Formats: sequence, C-alpha cells, structure tokens
Amino acid sequence: MKAVEKLRKKARQVAIVAGLAITQGLVAFAQGGGGSGAPSITVTPEAFNGSQGLITLLDYAMYAAWIFVFGLIIYAVFEMRNGVLSEGVKKALGGAIGAAFLLTFGWAILTGVI
Repeated sequence: MKAVEKLRKKARQVAIVAGLAITQGLVAFAQGGGGSGAPSITVTPEAFNGSQGLITLLDYAMYAAWIFVFGLIIYAVFEMRNGVLSEGVKKALGGAIGAAFLLTFGWAILTGVI
C-alpha cells in the first residue's frame, strides 16, 4: 500500500513539472520565441458621437446639484435656529449630498476617459 502511495505521489509531481514546462513553452512561443510571434495590435480610441453633449449635460447637472446642496444647508441652518430640524430635511440633505458626489465622480470619470 505504501509503495502505491509513493508511486502516486511521484506521478503527481511529474505531472506538475510537465505541466509547468508545457506552460513555460507556450508562454515563450506566444512572446515571439517561435513561429511568427504575438500579433501586433494597435488601438486608437475615439469618442462616440454626442459624448461632448453628455459631458455638458452632466456638468450642468453636477453644478445644479451642488447649488441645491448649499441652498439646503442654508435652509437647514435657518431651521436649526428656530430649534427644530425636521427628519425630512436631514434625509433630503443626505440624498442631495450623495447625488452631488455621484454626479461629480461620474463627470470626473467621463471627462478623464473621453
């Protein structure tokens, strides 16, 4: 029984070494070590039609959201001076800040990509 287990262990080790050698040979072949080598790929990115319009629209929406946030902050300050800050104002302020950040990050990603 021990001899069979040793034989299986050796066979497993030989299979691993053979697999690594085959993988190394395939990688070397793909990198140009044999045959015609890896193909040459050239990609030139182009912006899609209407991309500038989308960025402009997102730009205006972002500015409007931040103006809304600052207006809501001013409204919340006046409401706090009266001693009561309603739950609705807290939720609206949180949602407006989240939307403004989302629009800002979307605008930054799109302007960076396009």
